[in-house]
Formats: sequence, structure tokens, C-alpha cells
Amino acid sequence: MKSKSTLPWQVRAELFSQLAALERAGLATGHALATINLPACYQPHLESMRKALTRGKTIAQAGAQAGIFNSLETALIAAACQAGSPAATYTRLAEQAALHARLSKQIRAKLALPALMLVLGLLINPLPALIMGTLSAGGYLLGIIMPLAAIAAMYLLGNIIFKSIETDTSSDITRVLLQTPVFGAWYLRSKQRDFVDSLALLLHAGVSMFEAIPIAQSTIHSAYLETQCKPLLRQLQRGQSLTEALSFVPWLADATLIAMVKTGETSGTLPEMLQRYAANLSADLEHTATQFAAWLPRIIYVLIAGWMAWGIIGSGAFMPQVPTDL
Repeated sequence: MKSKSTLPWQVRAELFSQLAALERAGLATGHALATINLPACYQPHLESMRKALTRGKTIAQAGAQAGIFNSLETALIAAACQAGSPAATYTRLAEQAALHARLSKQIRAKLALPALMLVLGLLINPLPALIMGTLSAGGYLLGIIMPLAAIAAMYLLGNIIFKSIETDTSSDITRVLLQTPVFGAWYLRSKQRDFVDSLALLLHAGVSMFEAIPIAQSTIHSAYLETQCKPLLRQLQRGQSLTEALSFVPWLADATLIAMVKTGETSGTLPEMLQRYAANLSADLEHTATQFAAWLPRIIYVLIAGWMAWGIIGSGAFMPQVPTDL
């Protein structure tokens, strides 16, 4: 079962918050969807979901079919509906989506001023040469457009690389990425967090281990790492414990994780121990993202300021002119 939500994190947070409130108010799902307020561009998804409900689909099936719920959310909501009310699950999903949206917004906000400074640098840096007549108006415009085009090309290339990481099961790019200092470790921890947190939620909701493992794997969004996870289910089907099975997956064979899983299996608190490990990873990743958002703009400021100073000094705009008749 593989599906991805087409809704951004902030919209999903709003959706699940409204679903939780309406569920607690006792409103039927069909009527609840009619009262949900989302941006106009996402209303067709809700309409598609309502139509699926009228055709006899469950709320989980309808949401997945409409591209609103991903595979993890579909499984969690289905399990919650079977157990009773999905209100608590909606609240938990709203909190997760809000966290993702908050971190993304934080990084974008921190990068807004450096981006503005870059644009100003592109506008100001060639001005002395333009004023002195050594640079034409066309060259001035080209000097602004070309760097912006190069940045846009790098952004598109990054998207292509990350999409290849999601789909290529034998990606050399993924191997290189995992070996990259700092970022490789952060990327791997984020995938560990996604898998462990998803597995904890599924087990806590009552989904069986054999059903939960494939769903949790689908939340990794890295075909290379998902392929490495295949021995996990096979070892469980052979009767081994999760503690033993984790040793067959190199990127999950973390000593702390294995120790906590062993404790959870022994004491009957496996979902809680998995959630604790995932919470620790989330806190670590959030701290790293905060530090990244704080330091990256400073580095960009220094680079842009140095580039602007070099351009102005190199142009000779502030250098005294030596008389040529002496």
C-alpha cells in the first residue's frame, strides 16, 4: 500500500484539526467534510472524498483515493475507526503535520532576508561599473538575470536528485548522500525517525506487526533504504523478535534502538518505547534544523557582503583618480 498526500503540511494540519473537532462534536463524516474550510485550490480533493464516501468507501479509503491521506494516515485512521472514534488519531496527525509545517516555515523565514540581500547585491554590485560607463545596460541586466537563473537551475536539479533518491532502489546518489559529512547523518536519522515513529503509531493503534512493517517502510520515501528493509519482515515471519530482526537492517541496527526495542518487547510496552526513541530523534532533528536555520543566513550574509565589497573595490569606484597630465 503506497500513497502520498497531495496537501502541504500546513493544510493537512488544518484539515486534521478540523476533523478532530468535528468528530468530538459528534458530526457525521459526510456532514463534517461539507463544513471543513480549506483553501479553494484544495476543495476539489474534499469533494472527491465526499463522493467516495457516498459510494460506500470508508473515511480512510475515501481520503486515500482523493489524495488527502498518505499510506500511514490511511492505516491509522482505519484502525482508529475500527476501535471506536478517530478523534485522538486526528489530533495526533494534526500535531505531526503542524510540526513539519513549523520547521519548514522557520527555515523559509530565516532565508528570506539573505535572499533579499542577494537580490540587492545583484542590483547594487554592478552599479559603479554602469555609472562609469564600463558596463552597458544590457550587461547590467544580464548580470542580474544569469545568477538568478543559475540558482533556479540548482534548485530544480536538487528536486530531481531527491526524486531519484525516492524512486531508485540502487541509487549511487543515495550512497554518496549518506556518506556526506553532517547532512548524511542528519538524513539517515530523519529516515530512522520516520520509520520508528510510524511503526509506533501503527502498533499503538492496534495494527498487527506484520501489517505495520510494510506501511512504516512506505513512509521512508527512499527506495534504497526501503530495499534494505526487506529482510525485516522476512525475519519476523520466521519467528524472530523485532530485536533480532533489526540486526539484519544495517541502517536501523542502532544500539540504542535495539536496546529500547528489547526492553519494550520484554515488558510489553513496545509502542511506548518506540515512541520514546522517535521523540528523542525528533528533538535532535528539530534542534539541528533550528541551528541550521540560524547559521545558514549568517554564512550567506558574510559571503554576499564580501562579494559586494570585492565588486565595489575592484571596480575602482572609490579609488582616487590619478591625473593623466602629470
